[in-house]
Formats: sequence, structure tokens, C-alpha cells
Amino acid sequence: MSEKHPSNEIVQTFMCTDRIHRSAVEQQLSVLGIHRSQHMMLMFLAHCDEVPSQTEMARNFEISPAAVTVTLQKLEKAGLVERAMRNGREKEITVSKAGREIVERTKQMFSEIDEVMCDGISDEELDAFMRVQERMQKN
Repeated sequence: MSEKHPSNEIVQTFMCTDRIHRSAVEQQLSVLGIHRSQHMMLMFLAHCDEVPSQTEMARNFEISPAAVTVTLQKLEKAGLVERAMRNGREKEITVSKAGREIVERTKQMFSEIDEVMCDGISDEELDAFMRVQERMQKN
């Protein structure tokens, strides 16, 4: 019979696993010359059907509009997004060709990271882990 772990230990282990994953992702992003927050914004823009306003982006990421502006400026300077005037005052933000290439490269990189982290874990174990996480999120 297996020993039952206290909930605190389980949560701490989950958080440690998250930190390891985040570190691997950040290491891969640094090779591409972008920061995690820039990548998150780039991915968000790449998957939007309609171009969001900077205010909408700030709300989505739960950051200030000024932080959105700074991140977009860095992405624009790197050639990953382009901004153009819309309605005479609002700037329309689109992902450039170089930005789309980064999106595709990182999808592959992150898929590889996920595969390595799940190596040796059966489909049944992964399914059970997913059910436990979903229950924890509902709680």
C-alpha cells in the first residue's frame, strides 16, 4: 500500500515541476532572443481572429496598458510585430512574417520539451494526472 502524501507536498512538487518546465521554455526562448512575456504576447496576437486593442491586451494579461506598450515596442523593434494606424488614432498590431516564423519554431520547441518531460510516463498515468489537475482547478 502506498504512503499518502500531504497535500502541501503534492502542491510543492507540482510547483517545482512547473518551475523546471518554465526554465526550459525560457532557455529556448533566450536562444531566439525574446523574453517569455514577449513570446506570450506574440502567441496571443498570432491566435487572435480580430486584432485586439492594447487595452484589451492589458486586460487579458492582467497588466497595465503601459506594460503592453513596452512589450509591443520591443517586439516591433525585433521585427516580430508591425503596427499601423487604424481609425486615425488607434494602432493596429499584426504579427510579421518573422514573428510567425518564431511562433512556428516555438510550437515545435515546446512540443519537444513537453515530450521530454513526459518520457516514460504511460498514457494511463498522464490521463490520471490530467483528471487530478482538473479536479484541483475546480476545487
